[in-house]
Amino acid sequence: MRKQYERVNWDLIDEGELHAFSTHNVWRWLATVAFEWAVIAAVVTVCLLWPMWYVWVIGALLIGTRQHGLAVLAHEGAHHLVVRSHFWNDVLTNYLTTYPLTFTVQGYRTTHLKHHWYLETPEDPSKVSVDKHPEEWTFPMPARNFVRMFVRDLTLLSQRAALSLMKYLWDIPGGRAPHVLRIVLIHAAVIAVAIRTGHVWAYVLLWIVPLYTVTVACYRLRSVAEHSGIGPQSERYSRDVIDNLRTTRTTTGSGLSQFLLIPYNVSYHIEHHLFPSIPTFRLRDLHSKLETHPVYVENAHITRGHRELFRELTGTSGPAAHEVPANATT
Repeated sequence: MRKQYERVNWDLIDEGELHAFSTHNVWRWLATVAFEWAVIAAVVTVCLLWPMWYVWVIGALLIGTRQHGLAVLAHEGAHHLVVRSHFWNDVLTNYLTTYPLTFTVQGYRTTHLKHHWYLETPEDPSKVSVDKHPEEWTFPMPARNFVRMFVRDLTLLSQRAALSLMKYLWDIPGGRAPHVLRIVLIHAAVIAVAIRTGHVWAYVLLWIVPLYTVTVACYRLRSVAEHSGIGPQSERYSRDVIDNLRTTRTTTGSGLSQFLLIPYNVSYHIEHHLFPSIPTFRLRDLHSKLETHPVYVENAHITRGHRELFRELTGTSGPAAHEVPANATT
């Protein structure tokens, strides 16, 4: 039996406000998923029409960021935030986001909800990253090591480490076999169409390669931003109390960085951990509201942009980012 930890309850919004922020909107989610697939289709079309190597490199980079965008939308499904019916929530999430990305929302949910429930304690499943690959998940780290790590992600050199963690996405209640079969059939159908039309390399270079390079790099950047480099490294995964506010980072960004690296408000991570019932689309509005609360302003770790994030994670920052006034500009 897992240990039950004491939890800090930050009373930042009342029940009425929480209910208003937590309203589902399946049509917005579907429209956003459709947008991501439309961008991917447009990029693939451009690459097929102009088959120059540099067009394909740019295309692969862009598709990788959109695969990450689909993973962010799958995160909504992991929290049952797509639609109230749990059955349809999982059907929509799997077929429109996770199956094309070669995992399942059920497996993602199993590990991810444990991360929420046991945040930064010895029971947090995220601890496995530090245990298995401390050189990649211990911060701050030298800037050259930080850059080298992402170069390895983008050149397929970190796949051994990435694949060793993939099994944690496959702890599926009810078994793996049905999901594996569906994923294989979906990708087999795509491969069959690619072969029939003479574009099999488009599937490999514009879907599989970005999925295991660019998407991995995007996920790593988001993951280290969410909880790493906040307080002494020795305190990580040794806490006896769950404190969502003081162990989590929110990172703001410009319009371009939001689109490419932190889509759909996913970097408002303090807000998500405090109130995981609130859809990602409303986290920025929630953040604006919380910035009027003195307790949040005093305790929240807000990092203003990826330049400051880089400084924090490499130990080269000046004053702590959470000391920046709440009304500071990005």
